[in-house]
Amino acid sequence: MKEDKKKVSKTKDSINDDAKKDESIEENVDEITLLIQENERLSDLLLRSKAELDNFQKRSVKQLQQAQLYSTEKLSSELMVIMDSLEAATALSNDSDLTLENFIEGNALLLKTTKEVFEQLQIKEINPINEVFDPELHQAMTTKESDDEENTVLEVMQKGYKLQSKLLRPALVIVSKKK
Repeated sequence: MKEDKKKVSKTKDSINDDAKKDESIEENVDEITLLIQENERLSDLLLRSKAELDNFQKRSVKQLQQAQLYSTEKLSSELMVIMDSLEAATALSNDSDLTLENFIEGNALLLKTTKEVFEQLQIKEINPINEVFDPELHQAMTTKESDDEENTVLEVMQKGYKLQSKLLRPALVIVSKKK
């Protein structure tokens, strides 16, 4: 009878172990299912993020191209004013009644128009005569002995220009040095 009890006890233990194994398998299956769902969700999120990044890059390139086109368009329209003036001056230069005064007046008007265009484009002239030499804005072509303070711009060989804070061209200058 003791042996029968032992067999029954072992059978019960075996059934309990099998039930525990089945329960453990079910838990593993549930966990695997959750992991698969999370993996699918993350894969979908990754694909969406990649697509959004690609779209953002395309939009950025398009906006940059439009900004460049706009800036070129503005410059072009302002330069057309100068071109019109030059063409009118060329047509007048063939006129037999052209006087030196008319020619000088035409050049002065053309210079005035060009300065107005530069003003519209926010291009500032750098004409540093009698100013302290600034290597950020000026390019020293030579030095010249002078009674002026050392490193003073004595002559401007070619004016410089800057667009807001960006230097377009440095002024070419002659700088003083002590005698």
